[in-house]
Amino acid sequence: MATDKPTTETGTQLYGILPEVYRTRDSVEFGGEGDLARFLDACGELLDRIRATLDQRLADSFPDNPPAGLSCQPWLIPYFAQLLDVRLVSPDEEGRRDEVANAVAWRQRKGTLTAIEQIAEAVGQMEVEIQEGWRRTAVTPRIGMPRLPAGALGEDPRFDDFQNHPLWAARHPDLPTATADFRYPTRAMEVAVPAGEFPSNPAAKLTTFAGTPVWWRQVNTHGAPCFPGSFDDVSRRTVDLRTPDWRQGHIHPKRVILHAPPPLGFFEPGLFPVHAGDMLLDVEKEHLLEDLVIDGTLKVTAGTLRLRRCAVRALDVTVPAGTMEEPAVDAQECLFDTMAVPGLVRLEYCTVLGDCKAGRLQASDCLFAGKLELEPGLLKNPHCIRFSRIPEGVLATALLTHRNTTERPVFYAFEFDEGGAVVRRTAKFGEPGCGVLHPATPEAVRFGAEDGGEVGAHHGWRYSLLMAAVLDKLKEFLPVGMEAVIVPDLRLHRAPFPPCE
Repeated sequence: MATDKPTTETGTQLYGILPEVYRTRDSVEFGGEGDLARFLDACGELLDRIRATLDQRLADSFPDNPPAGLSCQPWLIPYFAQLLDVRLVSPDEEGRRDEVANAVAWRQRKGTLTAIEQIAEAVGQMEVEIQEGWRRTAVTPRIGMPRLPAGALGEDPRFDDFQNHPLWAARHPDLPTATADFRYPTRAMEVAVPAGEFPSNPAAKLTTFAGTPVWWRQVNTHGAPCFPGSFDDVSRRTVDLRTPDWRQGHIHPKRVILHAPPPLGFFEPGLFPVHAGDMLLDVEKEHLLEDLVIDGTLKVTAGTLRLRRCAVRALDVTVPAGTMEEPAVDAQECLFDTMAVPGLVRLEYCTVLGDCKAGRLQASDCLFAGKLELEPGLLKNPHCIRFSRIPEGVLATALLTHRNTTERPVFYAFEFDEGGAVVRRTAKFGEPGCGVLHPATPEAVRFGAEDGGEVGAHHGWRYSLLMAAVLDKLKEFLPVGMEAVIVPDLRLHRAPFPPCE
């Protein structure tokens, strides 16, 4: 079919700068065949490719993450890293780019809180709030030790003016007080700042809470903590000599505590569209669903089903099992609450929280947290499970297994408002954080996948690998003997207390 309008960008520009008489003669409306337009379009296609090559060549000179436009090709990042003597540890491509782009700046700030926070947020792709262990350690006050002015710490200058008054002197913000003052609560409080401006309080910090940047400061540093163990608990305690992990060994002069919000997984607000209610697929074809949350029963009565990055409350397949050769369900990086498939189901990087029933199962790097029921297999068509977490006591004929584990997974517990009370429990299907592995999960599950990542639906998010990469990277930038520890903190999902002004 003849056309008198070019389709390429450069072809359109060339056609537009021609004199009107040539465009008129070439148009179909005036008897032309559009040959000139097609010729310029062919030239434009070649010129567009040359322009794209030049643009990519320019982008390949910069290894950072540009705010917009092209970035360098991933295969070039290791060469930039070798040039700058950077040891890449982040499993995320953006994190590796930041490692190279900030290599010099981080070395210049080596050992500082600024560098530690930037490394954690770039390599781990997560928001962190840092506490120094020596500031949390109870020490014996020394008479005559000079104190910083209260104004430099963002507090009322009257703490210095009335230091001879016992009640004022006891609350001076720079005192190494170890006993909590139960008359006052200590917590994070939002600082009122006009849009586009910076706060005048030198103690104010900027942190992202639930996706929203908020300026906040610590109030009543010597008071009783409202949320012990959280990022806004600054009370001093005796030294904890235990081996540090996510729950112990934090209060020590040689520790750096990184408070990080637990990941929300599939049910992070606004991440994926949600289909509320049941869904029926009854057409004889291959059904493909991607990046979707189905908060109901997905029923398949005809055709086959392919799922990519989906969360399904209940999967019910009534398609005849057939020859067990072709999969009735093929899922990758999916989260299920329950599943019942009479035919062949092929799962890769999937999590099933509840009961899983399958006529024939092929699973790799999956997590079965509930009961697993398999129909008797055949030597010709056996079951196959590899690099997965399976429950104890799984019995089925013709079951092939390879490097599986029966260690129990531990999922994050979140806070939910129920009947006017805040309840801390494991997230259920449809709630933020459902199915996300906690750091207390055994390493056989957190790093049990074939590529060394975590098994289950969040394998592509690399939550466990990112946390391990942050700790590994910080070993190069902390002073000798210092050790970092990441602490999951639910308070970072809730905004601070609103300002009193």
